[in-house]
Amino acid sequence: KSISEARSSEINKLCGVTGDIFGLPGMYFANTNYRRADVTEIRDMLGVSAANPKYKTFPPVLFLGMQEDSSLKTMFGNWELLAKVLKAALHGVTSLHQETTGGPKTNARKWNFEQVTPGSIAWAAVIVIFLLSPDTEFQKSGLGKSSSINYKDLFYHYKKLLLTKWDSRRIQTIIQNINQEVFGSAKSSASGPAGQEDHSSEIIRAMNALDMNSDSESDSDG
Repeated sequence: KSISEARSSEINKLCGVTGDIFGLPGMYFANTNYRRADVTEIRDMLGVSAANPKYKTFPPVLFLGMQEDSSLKTMFGNWELLAKVLKAALHGVTSLHQETTGGPKTNARKWNFEQVTPGSIAWAAVIVIFLLSPDTEFQKSGLGKSSSINYKDLFYHYKKLLLTKWDSRRIQTIIQNINQEVFGSAKSSASGPAGQEDHSSEIIRAMNALDMNSDSESDSDG
C-alpha cells in the first residue's frame, strides 16, 4: 500500500503546480474531476480531437514549438517542460518559483542525482502526457484508466529513442539545457548513457511512478 501512496503523493504534488508548468489555469489539474479532455489547449498539446480521439505515441507537446515532426528529429525539443517536471520532482514543487536552500532533503540529494539520464528524461515526458491526460492516477498495469494510454510502452519508446540518439548534437544540447535548468550546471554526457542506466532505473523506482512491477501482487491497494 505504501508504494501506491508514495506514488500518488509524488504525482499529487506535481498536479498542484501543473498549471504553472504548462502556463494554463491551475484548476484544470488541481481538481481531479475537471474535464481536461474538453479543453482545447490540452487537446492540441496531445494532438487529439473529437474526430480523432486516439492518443499519439509522440504528441505535439513533446516537439520543438509543439509542431509534430514525423521524422522525430525535433522530438524532446520542448525541453523546458521536461526540465520543469524534473525540477519539481527532484527539488520540490517550490523550486519552480524560488531557489531551494536548506529545508528538507530533496529527492535529488536523497538519490545523489546530479545530471539527467535517458530514463529520467523519458520519465518526465511520460509525466507531461499523464498530467495533460484525463487520467487521475497511475495504475499498476501501466494503462490509463480513462485514456487507455499505455504509459509503460510510452516510457520504453522514449527511452529507446533517447538511447539511440544520445550522442547526437541535438540531444546533447537538450541534455545540457535541462541540466542547466534543473541542476544549475550545463553538463553533457559525452561518455554516453551506458554507465548511468542502472542508476536511472533506480531513480525511476524511487519516484514510484512507473515501475509497476515492483508493486505488491495485490490489486486491492490502488
